[in-house]
Amino acid sequence: MPRPRKYRKVCKLPENHGFMPVVQREDLPPVVLQIDEYETLRIIDREGFSQEQCGEYMHIARATVQQIYTSARKKIADALVEGRPIHISGGEYLLCDGKEHMCECGGCRKHRRYEKQGGKKMKIAIPLDENKQDVCLVLARAPFFLFCENGVEEIVENPAAAAQGGAGVQVAQFLVDSNITVLITPRCGQNAADVFTAAEIKIYKSTDKAAIDHLKAYQDGTLEELTHFHGGFHGIQ
Repeated sequence: MPRPRKYRKVCKLPENHGFMPVVQREDLPPVVLQIDEYETLRIIDREGFSQEQCGEYMHIARATVQQIYTSARKKIADALVEGRPIHISGGEYLLCDGKEHMCECGGCRKHRRYEKQGGKKMKIAIPLDENKQDVCLVLARAPFFLFCENGVEEIVENPAAAAQGGAGVQVAQFLVDSNITVLITPRCGQNAADVFTAAEIKIYKSTDKAAIDHLKAYQDGTLEELTHFHGGFHGIQ
């Protein structure tokens, strides 16, 4: 038997259904960008979601998101380089009915209600060394944190860095109070991880030295979740 067709959830239909180049080559057909391809561009490139998050909201696997996204980018590139019109239509999709318990994709009615109710937006935190560029290996003792929210970056001091004891829990509470939704760190103590879990903050394992590289890696969906947490030792986590 054939596999059941998997429709992609779309939260908002495009307001414009096509674009025309200033100079058009009449011998070339228009590029047809499907609705689900348009949606991946909107969620990833405009809203700043990772491919993994895009898949969650469209109800498809990340690998499928990558295929759709790559196809959409290729079509846009062809249209720009060759001067071809873009028509936005078709595709295998279902329009969001707004009945999900949460939607942060930015398009449907549920998203607007969620924001009015004080829902969290995407905010990433990465511990920084003294040079304010490299990832600090010890989360609780990091001198600074890099915050990134909707593409806006900010470096803030860690108020728990000089704590005599319980620094892990203190820094975790600081990050919770800062309304972060994602933490990228090389390691994390169990006590701090319990605080993050209670606040529904996702933790990802850093893989490189430069903190800025991790923002792109997260957007590309190449970071793995951190699942192993160590116990506290000598007052440091």
